[in-house]
Amino acid sequence: MYWQFAAWLKRWLNRFHHFCVDLESLLFRLFRRELPMIEKEAIELATATAFLKLYNIEFHESYRIVEQSDAPDIRCENNLHELLNLEITLTEDRQKDIAALLGRSDHRGIDALRQAQNPDTTGATFPFGSSLSGNTSAMLISRIAAKLNKDYGSRVALVVRDTSPVGWDWGSVMEQVRDELDLSRNPFDMGIWLLSSHPETLYRLKTGKL
Repeated sequence: MYWQFAAWLKRWLNRFHHFCVDLESLLFRLFRRELPMIEKEAIELATATAFLKLYNIEFHESYRIVEQSDAPDIRCENNLHELLNLEITLTEDRQKDIAALLGRSDHRGIDALRQAQNPDTTGATFPFGSSLSGNTSAMLISRIAAKLNKDYGSRVALVVRDTSPVGWDWGSVMEQVRDELDLSRNPFDMGIWLLSSHPETLYRLKTGKL
């Protein structure tokens, strides 16, 4: 009888814990919706959500978002109350691609395409296409490098979101990117990660203290 009661109590407490976690997450989302979420915060929240989904599956973890902040951008916690802080940045194939995706630049429009196909009278060309091992990887490295000279505290991971609609096979250039990254100073003790969206895939550029 005692062991049956203990087993029942354990199951009940486990369900109650998960209920509290779900309730906390729901209240967080509702609270955020009551406030005017600026575009940067919305992008960071969406990126962190996608990252945690893949990270939790890969490492059998239970991290959830508990706060949006700044430097680092997102604060997370798991069921053991261990912290994971996320600093988030975006990468693109070429400058202004993100602005184009947000409707703030027409450099990917039909006029830009015509200009790329027809150099002007000075002979200047306007690059339109991209190469994963060329300009696209170089852009990723530059975005990571821009984050390496700051201090973000402990238990922080850098998450770089790839915004390209191409669906690059980043796995084919991971070694190249790692070799070209200068990590003589690396403030991200929980690793540097690339989140690709087509399809959603998580790549480890630098392993942290896992």
